[in-house]
Parts: sequence; C-alpha cells; structure tokens
Amino acid sequence: MKDEWIVIEVKIKGEFVDLASAILAEHGCSGTVVEECKLDTFVVPDDALNLLADYNLKVYFDAVTDPHAFISELEVAFRKIPILKNQDFSLQLGASVEIEDWAEDWKQNFSTFHVGTSLVVRPSWEDYAPLADEVVIEIDPGMAFGTGTHGTTQLCLEVIAELLHHPDPPLSMLDVGTGSGILALGAAALGCQKVVATDIDPIACRVARENVNKNHYAAQVEISGCPLEELPGQFELIVANILAEENIRLRHAFMDHLCPGGWLVLSGILQEKELLVRDGFADLPLKFFPSRYQGEWVCLVLQR
Repeated sequence: MKDEWIVIEVKIKGEFVDLASAILAEHGCSGTVVEECKLDTFVVPDDALNLLADYNLKVYFDAVTDPHAFISELEVAFRKIPILKNQDFSLQLGASVEIEDWAEDWKQNFSTFHVGTSLVVRPSWEDYAPLADEVVIEIDPGMAFGTGTHGTTQLCLEVIAELLHHPDPPLSMLDVGTGSGILALGAAALGCQKVVATDIDPIACRVARENVNKNHYAAQVEISGCPLEELPGQFELIVANILAEENIRLRHAFMDHLCPGGWLVLSGILQEKELLVRDGFADLPLKFFPSRYQGEWVCLVLQR
C-alpha cells in the first residue's frame, strides 16, 4: 500500500540532531533521514556527527491539510525546549511524496522475547504459548516508540522486573514518555498495582491506550496526556525513558512525584552523556546504584 506523505526539511547543528529527531517523533514523524542516515527517536547515526556542522534532515509525515500551519507548530515545539530556544535552525516544506508503508519494515525486527524469568513480550502478529509461571503482554507499537527491542527499553524492563521481584516491591509506578505503553504494561503484568503512563504525544497516548485495553490492564494502567508538572500524586517507582537533556530538565518534577524511599529509573541516555545526567541529579537527595549498559546506552537507577 502507498500513502501520500509530506516532507519537511530541517536544518540544524549536529549536536541537536538527536534532540530534533525526538521532537519530530513526538509529533508523528514516521521517518527521518539525515544525509542518508536513518534515525529513530534514540538511534545514533552510524557515523559520528560533527557537532558544530549544519545538517539537513528530511522528515516524513502523513499528509496534513495545512502543512505550513503544521510547520509553525513544530517551530513552537522546538522553541519550547530550553536548549533550543536561542539556537539557529530552520524548517521548510519539501515535496509531497508517495512512500511504501514502512510498518512491514519494523515488523521484520520485532519478535517475541523474554524479560527476566517470567515476562514475555510478543508482537500482535505472533503466537506464543506461555509456561505456567510466565505472563505475556502483546504490543503493537503503531506510530509510537517502543517495541521493547531497543536497548533503552530493554534496560528499563529489566530494572522494572528486578524491582517488582524485591521482597518489598513498589506498588505504584509513573511511566514518563510511555510511547507504546510497553513499560507500563510490563510493570502491570509483573504485579504493580497502580501505573500512570504519560506522554505529550496524543498519538502515543492513543496507541498506549489501545495496547492497555488489548491486554486487559485498564483497571491498573491509566494513560494520561497531562504534562508531568501538572500531574497529581506521588509514586514508589518512576521510569523515564526519554532523552538525557529532558531527564535533567524534569529532575525537580521527578522529585515532586517520587515517594520517600522510591525508585527513579532514567534511560534514553547515551553513554557519552551519562556524566551529564549524573551531574544534573547530583544535588538531589538520591542514592545512585550501579548503572546498567547495553551497547551505547545507559540506564541509571536511583533511590530517594
């Protein structure tokens, strides 16, 4: 099947390419090409970018009624990020294109997998017969980030599984930037009694809600589009699989929502930015536990 998409061309410095890619993904981007290098929300290009050089991003979106108004919306989203507020970048409309449906591409790289000793994650198009002590969640990420195959997601799932197998496991969890809802569903399946999953992208909220309903966890998992700063309540576990800079920006909001003795799990962080994030949280009343690594990614585990 072929659909008409629009191309938006973004010119931005290399040091902000990852951040720009994340913002674009949050607004429904279905693919980004940086000088012939494909990116997703977190994926690093094969060749290191020159941080000071200008790069041209070709960004693909489903066709919209008013592309120029949509570009203005994206520009506002860029300027809302403090680090981008005073940076030079440009967005302009490219040509409409006919592109093959990319859904089949990521399906080829997403198969059933295990987390810890009891959690099984399977895509909606695969069958799996669980063993007696296994729980299975079914995920269809659609346009949202999160199949569980990405290193950052796997690291978070592994930590969640370990914490929920503690003698005194957390009974409530806040999932910041839920995407497909995979971390929230994993926690619910492993016994977390109350999970609130937030995302500023309405598409992600829709996909996450569909996955929650499909897995019959609506009684345990609430999907919210409310900004973190406006969300009520405290939680015994907070997981944020977002960009390093966003983790730092939200550090005080995390503390406002973290119970005394509660756990904070941070990922979406490149190893080269681990120290940056550690420094950003160094002045808070948190104990650091050993970091977890997978490939170029790191997951930080802290406790209040």
